Order: sequence, then structure tokens, then C-alpha cells
Amino acid sequence: MEFRILGPLEVAHEDVPLQVRGSRQRTVLALLLLEAERIVPVDRLIDGVWGKEPPATSRSQIQICISSLRHQLSAAGLITTRPPGYRLRTGEHALDLADFETRVADGRRSAAEGRLRQAAGAFRTALALWRGPALHGIGSRLVRGGVAQLDEQRLALHEECLELELAAGEHQRLVGELAALAAAHPLRERPRALLMTALYRSGRQAEALTEYRRTRETFIEELGIEPGEGLRRLHHAILTGDPRLIQGPDGGPAERATVAQRHAPTRVPRLLPADVADFTGRRATVAALLERPAGGSGEQGAGEPGPERGTEPPTGPTAVPVTVVTGRAGVGKSTLAVHVAHRLAARYPDGQLFASLSGTGGPVGPGDVLGRFLRALGVAEAEIPAGTEERAEMYRDRLAGRRVLVVLDGAGTQQQVAALLPGTAACRVLITSRHRLTGLPAARRVELGPFDRADALEFLARIAGRRRVEGQQAQAAQLCAACDDLPLALRGAAARLVARPHWTVADLNRRLLECARPLDELSRSGTDVRAAVATAYDSRTPGARRLLRLLAVPQAASFASWAGGPLLRTDPLTSQDLLEELAESYLLEVDIDPVSGAARYRLPGLVRAFARERLAVEETAGAHRAALERYLGALLFLLDEAYRRGGHDRAPESGSGGAGVTRWALPARWVGQILADPGDWYGRERPWLLLAVRQAADAGLLPHARALADAVVAVWGQWRAAPGWGGADGTGDGGAPRTSRAGGRAVLVAVAGAGGWAVGPGTAEAGDEIEALIALAGAYRHRGEHGQARALLAAARRAAGNAPPEAVTRLTVALAEEGARPAPPEPARLLLPKVPAVP
Repeated sequence: MEFRILGPLEVAHEDVPLQVRGSRQRTVLALLLLEAERIVPVDRLIDGVWGKEPPATSRSQIQICISSLRHQLSAAGLITTRPPGYRLRTGEHALDLADFETRVADGRRSAAEGRLRQAAGAFRTALALWRGPALHGIGSRLVRGGVAQLDEQRLALHEECLELELAAGEHQRLVGELAALAAAHPLRERPRALLMTALYRSGRQAEALTEYRRTRETFIEELGIEPGEGLRRLHHAILTGDPRLIQGPDGGPAERATVAQRHAPTRVPRLLPADVADFTGRRATVAALLERPAGGSGEQGAGEPGPERGTEPPTGPTAVPVTVVTGRAGVGKSTLAVHVAHRLAARYPDGQLFASLSGTGGPVGPGDVLGRFLRALGVAEAEIPAGTEERAEMYRDRLAGRRVLVVLDGAGTQQQVAALLPGTAACRVLITSRHRLTGLPAARRVELGPFDRADALEFLARIAGRRRVEGQQAQAAQLCAACDDLPLALRGAAARLVARPHWTVADLNRRLLECARPLDELSRSGTDVRAAVATAYDSRTPGARRLLRLLAVPQAASFASWAGGPLLRTDPLTSQDLLEELAESYLLEVDIDPVSGAARYRLPGLVRAFARERLAVEETAGAHRAALERYLGALLFLLDEAYRRGGHDRAPESGSGGAGVTRWALPARWVGQILADPGDWYGRERPWLLLAVRQAADAGLLPHARALADAVVAVWGQWRAAPGWGGADGTGDGGAPRTSRAGGRAVLVAVAGAGGWAVGPGTAEAGDEIEALIALAGAYRHRGEHGQARALLAAARRAAGNAPPEAVTRLTVALAEEGARPAPPEPARLLLPKVPAVP
């Protein structure tokens, strides 16, 4: 069996052509041949056939394609199944690409031995195998990416062949061929250098200088840069008549070998993935990354550095410029790096290298990446050293004096990238990582955050359709918020809308709100938000992973560093270290209080959804409940301490239902820092304290709920004066109940257990009164005491004259709900105390 891919795809058996039918089968065969003898994952085959929108049956259709190919090619063992995909074994079968690589390797061995004509002959034979553009007619994005590398290898080999023939003294014969090659590729320096040398050796010095002038004008006009250092040195040598430029065929073999070694050809790799057509926003960040970096970058014509952005370390003129783009999973680091790399490519004419360092099977080792880079740079497989250190040395040697852009995507550790850094300041490195990589020396760091809302809406409109998004602006903004404004999640949501043209944006919002596993809605159509978060999660230590799961237990939106201790049953210092480990990987966000300087941690919405999923899978119900009890116990402990610091020698009294609840004691030093100003602490924590009461009631932890309600009311009365409706007699103007200790407890329990509105800080006094009355009325209605509920709502209506519009609206809703009379939830029925009837 013969396979030919250096041109249109052809298959023959004993010189008889075989027709491979079906565009999918041809695409799959092309991908297998490009990776002959290597396993091609099924996911890559799916991406190659359908791109980013594969059908739900894509895996089964790939199996059908493989079965069809096996039948059409009828060669036993040709395509084998090897998890996670398939492998095409050429074995005794012929592949023109393998023949091409063999002849290239033969030529390089001859060149290394000084046999320049034999080397050039092997190269000419290899070039003759090409019948046209590789795999012409197959439009798959992945196939075209592989073809681009093959085309680059072909062009680099042509240049290498011409350089050897020039070194062998054939300059006069080569002038025409070199002129045609230079005209076909006007931005490549190597053909221009060879043409100038051939002209000079042919006694045409003026024409050689004219060629340099035309080259310089083209570079400045097209790229805004000067030619590279090598071409400028050659121009100077021609101007001065440097005798070293004259190299004829009568020098000995050793001398000619030295010439070949000095002009050792290296491929110009172009390994960047395709840029995305819908790249959105990031204007300031892109502009900052396009600036010429500090230090000794080989970029020319890029303009002076602009205002400092991110973290710009001082670098010397010999330091390689390194930029690390960090941010949480799904924020668009890889997309940004690839986009910027394409914009920078013209400044690095000697090539662009790209490697993904986070493979499906785990982190990719630097030795494997170096092997790929060296092959892309033209090093034959047999010449690549086995050890990582030796490969790194060869890699640095190959890049010395060249301008190459290196993009390292998804780095996990500093150690993973250290060996991949060039040794020359003429190169530049872009690294993306979910970790901050703070140990990487002299690196500029750019921290990438979610889209702002305007860019998020624009991104959604570009994918889902502008008319669709702009016609539902409020719903689209809600969808962006549900996606944390993350590009990956927004792409997944937009893909769902594209696949369901009859859905409105509100339909998708409703599914996200009502679905028990919202990540399911965003992890379809080839966009896996869950997998992106899982990669960061799996990279953390077992302790940090467990803490992330348990942080989903409290319903509070944010928490102080001490909260990890009771959840994990450990000391605050250990929990703080684990919190920082999670924050270092952007699984937690950190807010700094502008007044106190204290840090508060937040679980981003999609990370919280992931943590809840892992909590349900990896923790027992008993462990979940115990963690909640410890967390509530720590809140009680701090409330008790806040009460004592107001001049009391004991904790607040608790009703019989809340007696005996275990407190989780924090170390005295930590308590002193937390409660340095108990009133201020209570003011910051008040919304989450009220939420904790409700969560305790909903979880059936009634003693905890009662104890928390008592403690919150006691501290509230001590450190924050109650609103104006808080008298001692339990009644007020118009018969509305005022807040006593029992009444305050009733309000808190009603708010927590019945899901009513909490009395928020900073609201108007009348609004506070109405909302508290509505909360109590709702609780009594749920308990079935509708007379009491109606009386409370009547009191609220009488107090509504000066209330804010929002409070009046809620009162209207509450009056309407009173007619529904659903059965009360059990926690609310058990917790509500009896209070005096309201006239």
C-alpha cells in the first residue's frame, strides 16, 4: 500500500489507485497519516472533522469512518485502536512523507561530512517527491495546520539545498532560481541573503547592493522594521568587499564542510494555532503586550514602551523577555496569547514556536516539548539527544542569534518552563498559566480578569447573533452574570443558543437557574467549563481540594480567612495557607477591605457550582452536616465574644431550644484580631450572620438557628442601636409591634427560616419597619395563622406612607401572596415563637 500526502491525497495498491470515498473519511485518513505511527485521540479527530461544533453523535460517526477506512483499504492491522484514539501503522507500507524525511536526513549526514554536492542531491530528490500543495483539497482546520508545517519544511529545505549548492560553488547557475524564490517570498530574509551572495560571487556587486536596498524598503514598508542582523552584516561585507564572501569549489572538503556548518540551515517554524475570528475586547491588555518589552528584545520598529501595565520587572540587555499571562480557568488566556502572538509574528521572522503544556494525560514534560521544538527547528530525529538537559542546550544553541517567538500555553510550574526559555535576548517568550508562577525570575506578569459587561455582551452578540442579544438586553446581561463574564462560559452559553434558535435568552437563564448542575448547561457543544475548572482543581493538594469542597457548605458569598479552620477541622494558620493555595490558582478571589486591610475570600459563581458538585460526590452527608455545624459553632463563638467585649461577663442568654450548642473556639490571638472593633465586625458580617440563621433552619439544625438568632439580637442591640421601631413595650403607633428582644428574635427567625427579606444596613427607617413586618407576616402565613399575617400586613400598609417605592412594591406582592396560603415549611413552623396578637 502506498500513501501520498505531498500533494493531493492519493492511495495506491500495487500501483493501482484506490479511491477513498467521503470527505470525512479523507479528513480522518489525512489526520492519521500526518501523525503516522503515533496515536491520534478521538477528540482530535472530531475537532478535525467538525471543528468547534461537533454533533452529539460525533464519536460514533468517527467509529463509522474508521470502519469504512479499514474496509476500503483492506490492509490487516493498518489502523489499530489504541486508547484514547487510533494509530495508523505504515510498517511495510510506503508513505511519501516518510521517504521525504529519510532523504532529508541522508542529505544532512552528507553535509555534516563535507560532501556538499551529495547532500544537495539528496535534498533535490526529496523536493521532487512533492506533487503540489500537501493534502490539497482537504479543508479541515487541523489538517491545514499540519500542512502549513509541511509547507514550511519544504520551503526551508529548498533554501537549505540552495545554500549548500552555493557553498559548493554553483553561484552563477543559482541566480535565476534564487531570484524567483525571493520574489515568491519577499518577507523571508534567507533567500534574499543567498541571492545577494550569489550575485556578489558572480561579479555583480552593484546588483547585490540593489537587492539589499529593495529588501530594506520592503521590510520597512510592510513590517515597519529593519532587516535582521545577519542580512545587515552581509550588506556591510559586500560594501567593504570582504574576501571571506568568496568561496569557490576548489577549497578542500574540510573547508567546504566548514562553510556548510557555518551556514547550518535551520527551519523557520510556524507553529502558532489559528487565531479566533471573534476575538473581543482586551484592547488595553493587547496594546500592553504588543509594546516592545524592556531589556534586550530583538524586536525592531515596535515603538517605544508605553505606560507600565501589569508587573514589569527590571531586565538587563541580555535577558530574554518573558511575559506570564495568568488568570482563572476560562478567562481566555490562551486565546489572548495566540492573538497577540499572531500580531507579533512579523517582528520574529526566524519563527514562532508553540506548545501546550497541559495535555489530556497530565502535564507535558519539558523533554517532550524540547524534542518537538528541535524537530520543528530542523534537527533530525537521530540527532536529538535523549536527556532533557542536553536537549535544552541544543535548543538554546539553535536559537542563538535568531529572533524567535516562543508561546508556552498552560504552564503548571516554573520547573516545567525553565528548560524551554531561550538563551538569547533576541527571542521573546509568552507563557499562560492558571498559577501565578511567582518563582519565575524577571518575568513580566499580566493578570487577566473576566470581561467587563460591555465586552461580555459584545462577545455574546458576535456568536449568538446581535439582533437576538440586543433585543433581550436585560436577559443577556443576566446571562453574562451567570457566566461570571468568562469567555469560555459565554461561548458555551452562546453555542447553546445557536444550537437552539427557538430559545430565547430568558429560556437559557431559566435553565441555568433551575438546573441542579448549571455547569451541564455550559459544558456542551465542545466547550467544557467543568473540565477547565477541574484542571485547576486537580492540580491542588488534597487538603486544598477538600477545603474548596467544604467552602461550598456556607451560603455566605464571602468569608474571612478563619472560616476554613472549622470547616476543615484544623487551625486557622493551616486553613489560611490552603486558602492562599486556592487563591494562587484563581479558584478563590480575594478582596481587600479598603479600611481595615483585611482579606476576604470569594468563590466565583461557576467555581462554587463546581465545588458543590464535588461536595456531593466526594463528601458524605454526615461530613457535610458536621462541617456546617462547626462553621455555625464558630460564628456563635465569635458572637459570644463580641457580646462579652461590650462589658458583659457571659455569653448572651439562649432559649431552651438553643442551649447546649457546641461552639468552635478560635485561638485567642486570632479572636483579638477579628474582634479588634466588635461593632465594626458585626456591621461587616451582619448579612452573612442572618443568612447563617436561615441556613441552619433550612438544614434542620434548630438549636443552632435559635442560638444564633438570640446571639445576633443581643449583639445587634449592644453594638448597633435598633431602628426607631424598637421600643420595650412591644407595640407602637397604630398598633404595629416594636422590636423587643423576643420580637427581634422573631424577626430574625422569620427572615432566616421563612426566606423573607433581611433588614439591610442603610435602608430608610420606614422601609426597615415594612420589611420586618412583611417577613413576620410571611412566617405566620406559612405557619397557617392567616389572621395574624393579615394583621401584620395591615400594620405595614399603615406605615407605608413614607416608605421607599421598593418596600411598597414588596408589600403589594405580600398582600397578593396572602391569598395563596401554601403549606408552611417545617423549619419555619417549628421556629416561630408566639407573639402577642396585633390589633
